[in-house]
Amino acid sequence: MSITHTSGTSDATLPKFSAYSRRLLFGASPWLIVGLSIILALAIIVLSLRNTAREQEHITQNFLDRADALIWALETCTRTGIDIGEETKILQPFIMETAQQRGMLYIAVIDEDGLILAHSRPQEVGTTLPKERLPSVKPPKDIAWHTIHDSEHDVFEVYREFSPAPGYHHSPWGFHGAGHGHHGHAPMGKPAEHELPRSFALIGFDRRPYEAMLAKERYNNLATSSVAVILALGSVYSLFWADGYRRSRRLLKDTRALASEVVSSLPLGLITSDPGSTVGMINETALAMLRMEREAAVGSSIHAVPGLNWQELIDVLAGNTKVIEHEMEFSVNGDSMPVLVSASQILDEDGLFLGHIFILRDISEMKRLQAEARRNEKFAALGSLAAGVAHEIRNPLSSIKGAATLLLAKMRSLKLEEESAQTLITEADRLNRVVSQLLEFAKPNIMKLADTNINEVVTRALRLADADIQMKKIHVAFAEDPTLPLVPINAERFAQALLNIFLNAVQAMEPGGTLEITVGLQDEGSACGVCVKDDGKGMSQEVQASIFTPYFTTKPSGTGLGLAIVHQIMEGHGGNISVKSAVGSGSAFTLILPINPIRKTDDTRYANQTAGRG
Repeated sequence: MSITHTSGTSDATLPKFSAYSRRLLFGASPWLIVGLSIILALAIIVLSLRNTAREQEHITQNFLDRADALIWALETCTRTGIDIGEETKILQPFIMETAQQRGMLYIAVIDEDGLILAHSRPQEVGTTLPKERLPSVKPPKDIAWHTIHDSEHDVFEVYREFSPAPGYHHSPWGFHGAGHGHHGHAPMGKPAEHELPRSFALIGFDRRPYEAMLAKERYNNLATSSVAVILALGSVYSLFWADGYRRSRRLLKDTRALASEVVSSLPLGLITSDPGSTVGMINETALAMLRMEREAAVGSSIHAVPGLNWQELIDVLAGNTKVIEHEMEFSVNGDSMPVLVSASQILDEDGLFLGHIFILRDISEMKRLQAEARRNEKFAALGSLAAGVAHEIRNPLSSIKGAATLLLAKMRSLKLEEESAQTLITEADRLNRVVSQLLEFAKPNIMKLADTNINEVVTRALRLADADIQMKKIHVAFAEDPTLPLVPINAERFAQALLNIFLNAVQAMEPGGTLEITVGLQDEGSACGVCVKDDGKGMSQEVQASIFTPYFTTKPSGTGLGLAIVHQIMEGHGGNISVKSAVGSGSAFTLILPINPIRKTDDTRYANQTAGRG
């Protein structure tokens, strides 16, 4: 077997989904959900910034409260030392000890001109602060702060007016009673001789822990905001993805359902296999052709599927080729049918091999119609020929027969001449029968149908053939079927068709053979069938292909018109005739008659063909 094919590959066309701008999801527009997600993310960011600001305010207030408490402690210590009459240096050691606290850079007391009266670093005492460093507290007693940047530290400096007991003056080494160099103090409740000048307490805190804390807080807030934004964007994306996935899945299911319905309804057989040659999909038409159940076909190896030489097709497809409608013989369980086979590799968009696809188209009907068309062409030609031949032959035959009859009457005493005259008459009669058959075959195929009991027609045809049947002692097996409905036929013409088949069967059998006739409904009750089976010599496939062709015969004395006329009669009834036979196994002719045919009142097909060729 040779397979013709064409080169090339096919690109699968996949559905493409365009982006959408507005879709309903759970009853709301996705854009509404997007807006809500963005608003939520912005709200989280704003809250994070506000939280950072509050944290900064909290830390600042904490520094202020701490500094205020320390300044109050300094004032209390100073006042206590004055009340108990100590004239020693009280403030300086207290400041130096207090400044040991973690995160504190210095503690100082200055006057309003910037002169440092006391300092946690003793070397600073007696020096003067720059004017830009001088505190400005309004109204008095208020606590304030500012930041200072130097080469070593970023300082958070808190300052407030320093208020020891009035009536005393200050000095670089401490506070003493009124009158410089005198010991003692003014009596309780009595105004001092000299009031202490205005002074300020300064406390410097290291900003680095403060900044690190704020940086950490900002980092945490930024991380929280980023996570919120990412979650919002992820939620939005997930919503769109989920909606798109849901729609794509539904569309895919609809597409699969549509494809499955289309494939199942195809009048062509379709089989697909995977790279391992395992059948993956098969439609109903292919199952009917293979005469298999779906459970047995799907999942089996393609090589185990009957009908064709699948490996030969796969070998051809391996060369990156396609098989396009190659005619092959499809054989299942001893029955064969002509099919057109198309096959191709299945490749994805990346060229990856996914398997094979095979498409089978049964062309038995097409072959039958082609054969019928060729036969009809022959019939038309024979009709034209028969009309002329019959006219030209019958008149001379009548003259010959008349002359032979006259000679026979005058030569009764001459035996040899009598036999010759009788032979002329016999041959003239035979030629006349041939011409009558030819005219019968050539005349227009007009059938007048009437509802008829098919059992009665079969019985009548058997009576007409009874002489030949009895001569060869043929056993006839025929059981009537009383349940059959009336069938619209032309009883005379159909009986003629049955008689021709009966006589052929009797002639094909040896004496003592069996002729079996069965009748019954066909095609789910839409037709009636008559099967005539003999146990004669049978026929080869070549003979079966030509038995309905006019003038084809295997008998030495046959005309070759008997089965051609039977075929013509069946066509006139809108039915058909088929034969199954094998050499040495007899033959079975099946005549199918539709129970509800399209009735023809005037079939002029053959008449027109004959007139056109005359």
